Amino acid sequence: MTRSQRIYLYLFWVNTFGYYHVSGSYKFNALSCDLCAPELAFVKQCNIKAIDRKHNMINIEAFLNKTISEFSIHFIMVKRESGGWHPFMYNIKMDICKYFKNPRKFFIPNLIYSFIKPFTNVNHSCPYEAGSYMSLLRWSPNEESVLAKFPVDHGQYGLHTTWYINKISALQINGSVLFFK
Repeated sequence: MTRSQRIYLYLFWVNTFGYYHVSGSYKFNALSCDLCAPELAFVKQCNIKAIDRKHNMINIEAFLNKTISEFSIHFIMVKRESGGWHPFMYNIKMDICKYFKNPRKFFIPNLIYSFIKPFTNVNHSCPYEAGSYMSLLRWSPNEESVLAKFPVDHGQYGLHTTWYINKISALQINGSVLFFK
């Protein structure tokens, strides 16, 4: 049996028999949208809204002042531990235009995008026209599907992103999630 076959067998075993299964709920507890280049766009809304005591949703909406022909993102997943935020799992920089031309080529970004796809209008390759909105509205992903793909322990996790428009740092969106029992 080759090494890759053993890895696939292990992943099958973990997913099928729940070797590492943690249950719980998560709640967004911080979100900030910092505009770095106001000439390119402006943020109309960036907030967390409560659904009930244990759940909430995110709304982010930006208006484009200029047409986007080059669009990339750098995202870092972090975990809060003693001493502050520490890198956790992923640190990826990718070209959004190339991603939408062939999403299956990018496994991890495609997996993450699958959670936000029904809630966003960012769904095609470049260009994104001036005068249009880019949005992520009423986003509250299904807990079971997220935990099935990203089995993590309880704690506080963050996603730090920098969005580049035409190779200029345009927007930073940082948020955190509390995963609890």
